[in-house]
Amino acid sequence: MKTVKVYIPESLVSGSVIKKKGIYVAVPDRNYKGCIIKVLFNGKEKIIKNWLKADAYRRFPDQWGRGIYTLGYFKWE
Repeated sequence: MKTVKVYIPESLVSGSVIKKKGIYVAVPDRNYKGCIIKVLFNGKEKIIKNWLKADAYRRFPDQWGRGIYTLGYFKWE
């Protein structure tokens, strides 16, 4: 059985950053990949059963110099 982890984003993002329409939640791979993710934002929730099934991915250098991290983007409905 997979672990359920809660993720509370500071904000949602426009789909234009990944060349899609709509609003998305960006979930980092660290600590959430391989888990069921319960996203809580503004009194609403979304369950993500598989981080690997994101609509898009973007990679960034960690601001603290700890390597590269990846964000998975999921449509917020």
